[in-house]
Parts: sequence; C-alpha cells; structure tokens
Amino acid sequence: MNNQTAEEIKNSKLIEAIREMRKHDNELSRSHVAAALMESRMLSPIRRQKVLAEKNGPSVRIKFEEIKNMEGQRYYMAFTDLDEYNKWNDDASHNQALIMTMQDFGNILIRTPNDLKGFVINPYGENLCVSKKMLLSILQQHEAMQAQKGNK
Repeated sequence: MNNQTAEEIKNSKLIEAIREMRKHDNELSRSHVAAALMESRMLSPIRRQKVLAEKNGPSVRIKFEEIKNMEGQRYYMAFTDLDEYNKWNDDASHNQALIMTMQDFGNILIRTPNDLKGFVINPYGENLCVSKKMLLSILQQHEAMQAQKGNK
C-alpha cells in the first residue's frame, strides 16, 4: 500500500465523507471526515529546485505548490486522485507530486515554521480547507485513539 503510484491514489471514502458533511454538518459527519483523512494518501504538487552547495555540489530542494484564497491566505494543495490533480494542472505544466498522509502534512505545516494556513483538498472540487489547528486536532485525536488501543 505504501508503494502506490499516483494513478493508484483513490480516496472515494474521503470524498463521500466530505460530501456527506456538506449535506449534514454535525459532529458525526465531521468525525467521519477526520477518520477518512487519517486513512487517506493524497497527491501534493511540488517543484524541485537545484541548490548549489559549495562542498557537495548541487542538491535538490523540494518546494510545495501553494494556492491563495480571496484574502491572500496561502495553503498547500492536496488532491484525492489524478482527476482532481488535473483540474488544477489543466495545462499539464506540473508533473511532480508527492504522495502525502496527514502525518506528512503535520510534519511540514505544524513542525516547520511557516505562514501557511493549512492545506486545501481538491481546490477545484470539494474545496475543503484543513487549517493547522484542525490538522493538529485530528492528529492528536488519532494518537490518543492509537494509545488507547495499545492499552487494551
């Protein structure tokens, strides 16, 4: 499962949970979205930049693509599948993406200083913004549930 290709990334459970939450926004539907997020692997577009290092020669730095909302707030992007990715990449000018989990987004958004607000899932489809606060909450709840399972 961890060696999936971009073509194999499908998140129908997550998309269905988001749509259900949009119809009936309540604690149960939000918890279904959170659970589906924790199981999801999504595509996040990147750019590779060569950086010259004096001793070791050139190295490559990865920069995540960003999108801004109407207020100018910046978010990373996450796509549930290639079809959603291609809605953003309609001119096919971007051909690199990482397959990311919620833990990965937590590592780059929460543990690394930045002024991004979070990440947005399918900005040209479901358009669900996951703020840093929401991301941290979901990750903490997941850790607590895993710890509880380990104590049984």
